[in-house]
Amino acid sequence: MVMKLKNSLKLFVYGLLVIISVGCAKSNKEEKTVQRRVINPWTWQDKYGFVQSNEVTNSNRILYTAGIVSVDRDGNLLYPGDMAKQVAKVLDNMEVLLKEAGYSMSDVVRFTYYTTNVQEFTNSGSKVLINRLKETNCKPATSLIGVASLFHPDCVVEIEAVVAN
Repeated sequence: MVMKLKNSLKLFVYGLLVIISVGCAKSNKEEKTVQRRVINPWTWQDKYGFVQSNEVTNSNRILYTAGIVSVDRDGNLLYPGDMAKQVAKVLDNMEVLLKEAGYSMSDVVRFTYYTTNVQEFTNSGSKVLINRLKETNCKPATSLIGVASLFHPDCVVEIEAVVAN
């Protein structure tokens, strides 16, 4: 089982690297200035650190990430069952990935959060998340989805991103 998980993780990382390299290929076209417009008909979501939508025009690059989880560089799950610590590590891993691809957290236009415990995510995980988004001027459109399980029985949160610049 452990060997299967490690092989699956290696394939996942390889696939992610392929996606990043394709997404980072330079275009011969003239550079354009990315325009990003937040469309928020309401204000209630501001205190939660997200927006209703982001319109992106003149983008030369878009990066779609896989689900990022709380693992170390060898793919070992960290902080089993601890929502707040897993969210923080996922965001650390997301920043490493984005930096490697030439982006920053402020370039994220959408996050999809998957969690095995929606209540715990909103109670403890979202506090970590909201502070981090404010610090990095990240204003993504978001979805929170409750799931029965993730890649590891002790994994409680996974985050995907769409990034544009």
